Amino acid sequence: MLRVVVAALVCIVLGAVSGQAQNPAPQNPGPQPEVRSNIAYGSDPAQHLDLCIPPAWAPPGRPAVVMIHGGYWTVGDKGAYAWQCKLAADEGIVAAAIDYRLATGDPHHYWPAQAVDAQLAVRWLRSHAAEFGIAPDHICALGDSAGGQIVLYLAAVGHTVPGDDAGELPGVSSRIACAVDNFGPTDLSSPTMWPPDQLLFGSDGKTRPTDAEQAASPFFLIKPAMPPVMIAHGRDDKSVKFEQSTQLVAALKRDHDPVKMTVFDGGHEFEGLTPQQTVGIVQSELDFIKHPRGQ
Repeated sequence: MLRVVVAALVCIVLGAVSGQAQNPAPQNPGPQPEVRSNIAYGSDPAQHLDLCIPPAWAPPGRPAVVMIHGGYWTVGDKGAYAWQCKLAADEGIVAAAIDYRLATGDPHHYWPAQAVDAQLAVRWLRSHAAEFGIAPDHICALGDSAGGQIVLYLAAVGHTVPGDDAGELPGVSSRIACAVDNFGPTDLSSPTMWPPDQLLFGSDGKTRPTDAEQAASPFFLIKPAMPPVMIAHGRDDKSVKFEQSTQLVAALKRDHDPVKMTVFDGGHEFEGLTPQQTVGIVQSELDFIKHPRGQ
């Protein structure tokens, strides 16, 4: 039964990844951002990013964001964020849409490889702050679905996570200034959530590795003084239950951590929303990235 549920979820996610690659954003007739594709941010073949740099008129000391795609930790690529990357650059934000090691069952790709890669991308971007006019203390992360879980994990842990590539750029901080999560799972051990345990954690497939699931769950890592968080989630989400976000928001508020939540009438990956509604939510998230503490 578990395999049937997992297979169904993968099909849902695959459809979502395909749909998200479409571009609902309006075209900007003005100066266009510069896009640099397939830049290596680490030594692993999976560690590449697409960089969207604001037009020359954008002021220096600008914010930046690392964009982390979803796909059940097992599929997807940075192309899903192509239009958001350009839209962010139009807004004066330096954006990096990243690939990372997908969970394939290879031990080299077991969790926390995905978080290690995302943090390395943050450090890479910070190490190039002067080159791209970035304020080094204003680098955020944005992700959807599984990417949202990674983003929230980065916000919660704060420090560089031990791992095979954690020693790269060792003098550079992995901290993020804010986190934007679109319908990401927050409690992987919940009965309503079925992560790909064998591929992601290397489990034997006979029992759920709840210790590993909880260690990867942002809900269990919440603490005071976290960076500001913004969450968007649809009430009718069938892939990641709406309660996954509401319980996290309650925990963040309990610890007096700054959090905002956008609730929409739709499903996973903005299913059921018009392109204009989707762009509106993304625009509000970019505004949050620019001013995460409301300045």
